[in-house]
Amino acid sequence: MTRGSTVNPDSPVFNPKKFLATERDNSKINITQLNHFLESTPENSRLVRSLIDQIVNDPILKTQTNYYDNEILKEREQTLKKIARLSLYMEQDIKTVRHSFRNKDLLKSLQDEQENANTLTNKDISIFDKRLSLIAMIDPQLSTRVGVHLGLFGNCIKGNGTDEQIKYWLQTKGALFIKGIYGCFAMTELGHGSNVAQMQTTATYNPEDDTFIINTPNLTATKWWIGGAAHSATHSVAYCRLIVNGKDYGVKTFVVPLRNITTFDLLPGISIGDLGKKMGRDGIDNGWIQYKNVVIPREYMLSRFTKVVKDPQTGVPTVKTQPQLDQISGYSALLSGRVNMVMDSFRFGSRFTTIATRYAVGRQQFANTKDSPETQLINYPLHQYRLIPQIAITYLISPVAFDLLDNYYTTLEELYTASSNKSSSASLDLVSKKLKNLFVDSAALKATNTWLVAQLIDELRQSCGGHGYSQYNGFGKGYNDWVVQCTWEGDNNILSLTAAKSIVKKFVDAALKGKYNSSLDEHSFDYLNPTNIMKIMSTSSSPYFEFKEGGGEDDNQDYRTIWGVMLVKLIAHIAKQIRKTNDPDMMSKSLVMVSKFHSIQLMLKCFETKLNNKKTSDPKTREILWKLYKLFSLYFIDKHSGEFQQFKILKPDQVTNVIQKKLLQLLPEIRTECIALTDAFKLPDEVLNAPIGYYDGDIYQNYFNEIIQNNPVEKTEAGKPPYVDLLLKTLHRGYTFDEALGGSSDSSILEKLSK
Repeated sequence: MTRGSTVNPDSPVFNPKKFLATERDNSKINITQLNHFLESTPENSRLVRSLIDQIVNDPILKTQTNYYDNEILKEREQTLKKIARLSLYMEQDIKTVRHSFRNKDLLKSLQDEQENANTLTNKDISIFDKRLSLIAMIDPQLSTRVGVHLGLFGNCIKGNGTDEQIKYWLQTKGALFIKGIYGCFAMTELGHGSNVAQMQTTATYNPEDDTFIINTPNLTATKWWIGGAAHSATHSVAYCRLIVNGKDYGVKTFVVPLRNITTFDLLPGISIGDLGKKMGRDGIDNGWIQYKNVVIPREYMLSRFTKVVKDPQTGVPTVKTQPQLDQISGYSALLSGRVNMVMDSFRFGSRFTTIATRYAVGRQQFANTKDSPETQLINYPLHQYRLIPQIAITYLISPVAFDLLDNYYTTLEELYTASSNKSSSASLDLVSKKLKNLFVDSAALKATNTWLVAQLIDELRQSCGGHGYSQYNGFGKGYNDWVVQCTWEGDNNILSLTAAKSIVKKFVDAALKGKYNSSLDEHSFDYLNPTNIMKIMSTSSSPYFEFKEGGGEDDNQDYRTIWGVMLVKLIAHIAKQIRKTNDPDMMSKSLVMVSKFHSIQLMLKCFETKLNNKKTSDPKTREILWKLYKLFSLYFIDKHSGEFQQFKILKPDQVTNVIQKKLLQLLPEIRTECIALTDAFKLPDEVLNAPIGYYDGDIYQNYFNEIIQNNPVEKTEAGKPPYVDLLLKTLHRGYTFDEALGGSSDSSILEKLSK
């Protein structure tokens, strides 16, 4: 039965449409204000809507359910076609920001080597960055393939190159416009991933001809998992050990050409291979690279913080460095990816919570009595517990994602200014501290939120039952594409440990030395204020936390404050154990928890700050947002109730009678607005790309039609499979077993012989 032949409006197939329409009619909240809250500002909301509208209506960029059936080479070819299309949008977006569509060729002037003052800024590419972020939600392999070139290759040059190198590689050579050259990020090796400091590829300076010789000294030094290497990249930024006069100066970054930009032939000394099929994102051409005596000019070393200088008289080379920034400069390219993955977490979360929520409202299963109608999934308390906290998680990610992005751009601008020759050591020291805080926040938030969304996708896939397992409803490919976020640009466990160790150090400095810089640390680490630590750790204060019951918005802060108390007590315990054993690795499990808890309290703080600015003025809308805020906190307190009792923050009966009681009360209250809350993401069907989650709620017809469209019955003759001969041979086989025994299994023959 197809959509056109359905004539009975009372058929159960139409119930989902009626259910969703009723939910929307009964909603009392302001979806526009919710969307403005989620997208940070009304202006940004309008821009996002405009960009999504362009993407889903573009004949090349749009993605449909047949996307789920692509084979690896087809995926890569389609992805390349989309990259070509995006490069045109890149030019348009830059011209839009510059208001430059007349009188001169802007791109040509930006690539002109003589116009040194005409340099691109972060503002110039702000629209395209947002466009790429939205594409990540729809076609993540496309955004990654472009992101490796612009975000990793490009940002490595921006973060480590001199002003002249940045202009040369990104503008004059055309990398920033996706023309001229295409780059890859050759950091990870077969034998080392997160441990960048131990990379083995070498760059040995040759003073005779003022060059570097790049070498892969052994198999484990092979550059591995390099996106773009297998098919696309003409150039790499390679992480290599700088060797000068026989001395190892540690890992630095070098631009190393890979292919002839005219013929695409591999250059001498370059070996490249394809890593083949992966768990997801097959549109990315990941490959391996080996360098054998590859010669590059000295100027190809990215030299903003470390440079090799050859004495003009003696010819003796020396290495000059800015030690305050050089130590962290090598990781600067990864910052962009980590920051964007927090935003990706919000986008992916919004997509899959929308699909699962609409399905839960439209789907009916089982009846309470023989004559009563079947119950909607969303009305089962267990289903509410599985689904509604995932909506809260998505809502809580949004403010912290925008806050982190703003902090990233601000800090990077300060870094570029501070690393100029005219800057004082004080300004270098300040930006170094800001960068370290940014590394902590981005590492913790990247790890925590990519984990949360991986769990979200799988939990919601299961909540959609068998239909959630269909590839055409997006969960399978969505999960496979997503979970690499938990591994690349910093394994989540390693990032969590790194962030937590820095937080523990801040605690020790504050608790034992009274060192606390409020201007630097108040935003993310206010719970480490020495006064706050003393209050929490004081034996005279109550060991148990009490929620206020006043009902005012000021009392909502308790839901964040309790996480600060938890963090102080947990970190104090960790610090004590480390002092005893002098072995931080023994506390790794607890350190990972510190990173997660830091992220939770920061997400609550950013949400609280944003909601307190009163721009969301509608009372019912503010009320539902505060309920999501409370639910988020309570959900994770309940998940970690053992730790809250272990450190005497909550009593066992408080967990039962306060935490779990409040949690279970909030679920049905938020359930009444679940469709409006997910409609507020304003994601068109073309973005969701899952027929059980389309806006009209026509679950069964939409799903059936997509199945028929992608798997037409006409493909096979009268339903015969292509391997029908083998099937018939199996079904119509003779009595092979009996024939092998001599033609009969009649035991009477043996009985006669035995007499």
